[in-house]
Formats: sequence, C-alpha cells, structure tokens
Amino acid sequence: MATKASNHSATQEYTWRQNPDDIIFLANRTRQNFILDLPAGRYRLDAGRRMRTLRSILKHQQIMALVEDGSLTIE
Repeated sequence: MATKASNHSATQEYTWRQNPDDIIFLANRTRQNFILDLPAGRYRLDAGRRMRTLRSILKHQQIMALVEDGSLTIE
C-alpha cells in the first residue's frame, strides 16, 4: 500500500484502494495440487484449497485452461 504522511499531520495524502469487484477467489476443486506460474513467481494451490486474488489473474493462459476444464472455479 502506498501512503504518504507528513510528520506533523496524521492524515494520509495518498492511498491505494482496490475495487472490491476485482477481488475473486480461485478454488481448487480437484484432488491434485497445482503449481501456478504467475508473473510474481510460483504459487502452490493445494487440493481443496482456494486463493484470494485479483480478477486480472484470468488473463494468464495457465489459469484460464484450468478454469475452462473445471479444475479451478471462480467464487
């Protein structure tokens, strides 16, 4: 989160606010673990678990392939 506060003031001039509609959960509905190769690095999504992320993750081919075959669901 980017913030800028002066030493004399408790107010924040800059804040980063994400649109709540852009936040999704990706749920692994299979019995296998997935290693997702994301731009920020690898992420392990275990069987039966879910991850909170931004909707922009759906732009990645690996994620969309798993969503299309039903391995991952969007909540």
